[in-house]
Amino acid sequence: MLRPMRFAVIGDIHADFTLADAMIRRHAGSVDAVFSVGDAEPNRDEAESLGVAGPAKYRKVGDFPRFAAGLQTMSAPLYFIGGNHEPWPALDEHGPGEWAPGFHFLGRSGVAEIAGLRVAFLSGIYSRHFSEPAEPPAITPARLKEYGYFTRPHVDRLLHQARGRRIDLLITHDWPAGLAYRHHGKTAVGCDRIRMLTDALNPQVHVCGHMHVPYRERIGATDVVCLSQVRHGTAPADTVAVLELGADGVLKELVPAGPASG
Repeated sequence: MLRPMRFAVIGDIHADFTLADAMIRRHAGSVDAVFSVGDAEPNRDEAESLGVAGPAKYRKVGDFPRFAAGLQTMSAPLYFIGGNHEPWPALDEHGPGEWAPGFHFLGRSGVAEIAGLRVAFLSGIYSRHFSEPAEPPAITPARLKEYGYFTRPHVDRLLHQARGRRIDLLITHDWPAGLAYRHHGKTAVGCDRIRMLTDALNPQVHVCGHMHVPYRERIGATDVVCLSQVRHGTAPADTVAVLELGADGVLKELVPAGPASG
């Protein structure tokens, strides 16, 4: 009998890879692969960090150069999508593939087979100006924020690649719309375009980040797992999700081990 495959999903890393790896080792144990829901900020050097959108006071190189140089390693290969805070000029120039030893950029959108798991993914967040037109405007390099938006062609490519295929895991940065959660108890959150993907693809599990809030809900047959960022979580499941793929093909979330991070 084949052993179950185990995976860790980590919330927004924001260039704190040493902390992220420690949380995965502590709460997930041995896993076959790690997935990042975006805003990882894997800056290999200072020049790449200058391509991350956001106020200068929040911009940092982080500790990823040590991982890129092989001085530190993650507990398992890490596969990441992009959020709205990434070194996007460098990522787009590089394209999907190995970004550094043990780190793999999935790309803007698509479907990939990883360690027996069929993974659908969409990088970025929604913008009416960029995400709605069939032919979105060209990115203006002087405005880094524009790199972090997904477009209709990105969504169409994902739907085309997923057509007729069972999807085990859907990874997006933003949340799907229609969840019961309310920001500050009042404001609805999530993206209609991403909710359309949840409904159309019917994945076993849909993981996301972006809001820095831990939350779980079920949409039909799909478990939606929203993760906090690595420095905000107070309980293991806030920031780390542990998934197990059984021999029967069922993907389910397990309870992370260990106490809350201090």
